[in-house]
Amino acid sequence: MPNGKMSCFADTNLLVYVIDPAEPQKCRQVRDFLEGIIKRHTLVLSPQSLAECYRVVTEKQKLMARVDAQRFIWAWRPYCTAPYNPEVMQGAWQIQDRFGLSWWDSMLLASASFARCDLFLSEDMQHEMKIGDLTILSPFKLNPNFNIPG
Repeated sequence: MPNGKMSCFADTNLLVYVIDPAEPQKCRQVRDFLEGIIKRHTLVLSPQSLAECYRVVTEKQKLMARVDAQRFIWAWRPYCTAPYNPEVMQGAWQIQDRFGLSWWDSMLLASASFARCDLFLSEDMQHEMKIGDLTILSPFKLNPNFNIPG
């Protein structure tokens, strides 16, 4: 845990919600949630998260022009501290084999594990599932007064 605080890895879908006008409630919730994590200096992302987000906002959902999306993604780079290397890939194989998760989710989870994150924030995975020392939480299933310790 950096600085004795709980470190939090944010899944790609949460970054997309930050700018998704089709989901104003989720946008507001995620912005508030991430803002609190950023203030605690405990947000962790990986290059995969940023690459996936760029693809979604420029190609899949077409929420932004490429130049705007590049600025949006680049603003997240200070939090991009999780590793993305062959050792992460090996960890992802183990997660995929043991838990039956998709390859790309397994890569993100392995990256978060190698970064020694405590929490993995995602709405796409089973809420409160444990992967080693990592706990998956959906911000949308938490009590509105939930506060990440630290």
